[in-house]
Amino acid sequence: MKQLSGKISSSIKVLNLTPLVRFELTDLQNQKINCLVHQHALNFLAMAQPNSRIAIYGHYNKRHQFVVQKFMVQASENNDFFSHSA
Repeated sequence: MKQLSGKISSSIKVLNLTPLVRFELTDLQNQKINCLVHQHALNFLAMAQPNSRIAIYGHYNKRHQFVVQKFMVQASENNDFFSHSA
C-alpha cells in the first residue's frame, strides 16, 4: 500500500451512487494526482472539503488513478486529524 499526502485541489465529485467519489490531490512536490474513493465514500464526503490537508493510503489502477483505501483528513481549526480507515 502506498501513502500520499497533500491538499485537495479540486471540487469533490460524486461519480455514481455506488458511491464513487473523485477528487484531485496536490502532493508536497506540487504534482496533481487523480484520486478515487469507493470504500467509505460517504464518510469522506462528510469530512473532506476543497483545500483540506489529507493523508491517503491505497494503490494505482490501470488508468493511473490513485484508489484510496484509507484516509485521514486534517481539521482546519486546531490541526487535529479526523481519520477513517477501511
